[in-house]
Amino acid sequence: MTRVEKCLSRYKNWCERLNISTISDINRIISEGQSAKLINLSEIWHEQNISEIAEKIYEHPDKRLILISGPSSSGKTSFSIRLQLHLRVLGIKSVRISLDDYFIKISDMPLNDEGKPDYEAFESIDYKLFNENVKDLINGKEVLMPKFDFQAAKSIPDAHKMSLESNEIIIVEGIHALNEKLGMSVPHENKYRIYCTALTSLCFDDGKRISSSKTRLIRRTVRDFYFRNTQADFTFELWPNVEKGAEKNVYPYTDSADIVFNSSLLYEFAVFNSHLQRVFESISLSEEHQKLRNSMFDITEKFSDIDEKLICPTSLIREFIGGSTLF
Repeated sequence: MTRVEKCLSRYKNWCERLNISTISDINRIISEGQSAKLINLSEIWHEQNISEIAEKIYEHPDKRLILISGPSSSGKTSFSIRLQLHLRVLGIKSVRISLDDYFIKISDMPLNDEGKPDYEAFESIDYKLFNENVKDLINGKEVLMPKFDFQAAKSIPDAHKMSLESNEIIIVEGIHALNEKLGMSVPHENKYRIYCTALTSLCFDDGKRISSSKTRLIRRTVRDFYFRNTQADFTFELWPNVEKGAEKNVYPYTDSADIVFNSSLLYEFAVFNSHLQRVFESISLSEEHQKLRNSMFDITEKFSDIDEKLICPTSLIREFIGGSTLF
């Protein structure tokens, strides 16, 4: 059994202990007025798992570089911030680095099958500069860090200064974080690798499990609409290349992870339905994209609505719907 399979099995066993396995189980809990309890149980499950990961890092003070990978919309950013907070509770200070800031010039990026710059390609990251920066930081040097300006679509080479205290660690998140070429300047024993993904165990009433890929597409469609000023048709257009990128650059490295974090939340589909309705209320889609839209509503419309005011501001789901206090 792979680490991902073990993670899903553990999650499924937990859900079964709560007598939750299907969409009808979620709707029953909501109809009984137990929405707050459902949300709180889901959030505490996340907290417990993040706490366990923080404890493992605490027990190994030689781990100076924490590498977090996962496919698009798996919740890597919220997870990395919450892990940082859990580590701080344990007395461990840390800095966070996003691999997105190491994008090279768009004109220098390799092209995808459509002849467009491939943001998903490992070669689109200046991994040599990353390795140099990380090595210098761990060795106590002050480093000028890059920043990628997405609006201007260009890199700012020396955007800000960064340095580490003697006991401070680095947390890195990005789809390429588990690639062995990334962080190669740091000895293996000084690294801790985490794979973050959304592995729902919920099934339709006919027993078919809800797709993890569709879960992430729902998350991304909502997030892009609210925070990237992107309509659903553009998100849909990008999605095949995003998934191809994950097949090539993420999934082959999952077994190298020391641990897997499952970002799925039992109640999230009951929240996303109303947000998807806003996303699609005034947009025309091609026939192909219409089918994709319908496949999303085939999931979310089966869930009863839930009051999102009950969701805490540190929840991972708020990375997608807004209202987070983590950012």
